[in-house]
Amino acid sequence: MGTARYACDHPVNVFRRRTRFVALGIGVALWIALAVIRPAMLAEQGWQAFRARGVLRLGIDPSVRPFSFFGAKGWEGFEADIARHLVAKLGVQLEAIPVGFDGFYDAITAGYVDASMSMLSPDPLRTADFAYSRPYFDAGFRIYTTRTPLRSVDDLRGWRLAVARGSEADRLARHFERRIPRLVRVPFESHAQALAASKTGLTDAALLPAELAVAAGCPPVSPAESANCFSPNPIPYVIAVPRSETRLLEAINHALDDLDQAGVLAETAKRWFRETITSD
Repeated sequence: MGTARYACDHPVNVFRRRTRFVALGIGVALWIALAVIRPAMLAEQGWQAFRARGVLRLGIDPSVRPFSFFGAKGWEGFEADIARHLVAKLGVQLEAIPVGFDGFYDAITAGYVDASMSMLSPDPLRTADFAYSRPYFDAGFRIYTTRTPLRSVDDLRGWRLAVARGSEADRLARHFERRIPRLVRVPFESHAQALAASKTGLTDAALLPAELAVAAGCPPVSPAESANCFSPNPIPYVIAVPRSETRLLEAINHALDDLDQAGVLAETAKRWFRETITSD
């Protein structure tokens, strides 16, 4: 007697199983292709619509001088000037739309604005729906020194650190003083006096607010090699866009890179923050 063949081994059944596997594979491949291609297509459509409109609708919070405020000339401040330089790079017009800090994301979601900007830091809880540009300003404190460049706060071991008495910088310096051996906190009556003490060698460094440090020569966003203006607690200010608008984000980042390399970010910041040295 010959060996019996099971029904499932019948050539027709084998063919059907293989056909189902092939169909499933094709379906998975199409799904993957759509998952990759569709976002790029939507981003390109959004970018072309933006270019055709020729206007960047920017949500702003004009409430904090000298960053963003309404003055005699309309929207003014450091961020207002950066936004105008930005749209010039993008080749479009600027429409600044006041929405308030609490309304940034709602305005983007509703399509009321294309992007939002005004002392806005990245929110890790919102990255599924929104994307952020590279920083155009670091609002964290800076350790300003004319001595050996710093690579970490631990390099403050044995240093004298000038601070403004009773300020947030003083509070942060007390924290450093507790954890870093032989660090000596030296209080002065103002941030300007603390800066002067560092410049004249009376202390080894000064812990300063970002605005004053930038006015004194620190870059708006301190790169790793700019260790004479070390940032121990970076607070990046960025521009938020819809997560899907990758082309717009790419263009914004490219424009900000150009403005940074051309020194526009630094010069604009110095101009707006210069008064902090004497008004402290």
